[in-house]
Amino acid sequence: MSRFAKKPAKKAQPTLEVPSLYGSHESMIDEELQEAVSSEGWVSLRDEKGVYSTTRDRLDSGLADPRRYDSERVIETPNVKAVVKK
Repeated sequence: MSRFAKKPAKKAQPTLEVPSLYGSHESMIDEELQEAVSSEGWVSLRDEKGVYSTTRDRLDSGLADPRRYDSERVIETPNVKAVVKK
């Protein structure tokens, strides 16, 4: 075995820009899914893990949204990295 063997190149990881890593924000609302939601006061949002629903009072509150970081949530889009917008 060669000591200086070439390592395989890493694939670029897809990223998604979000305002914060834990809070829910109006810029994350998925308009296509929002039309299908008939409940008033609820919104459908998309983040690095996929789609989730939360109440409007959680948007841009400055607090973490428990529905976003819920450990029971199914990850729909694996290997996507969240990048905070500056």
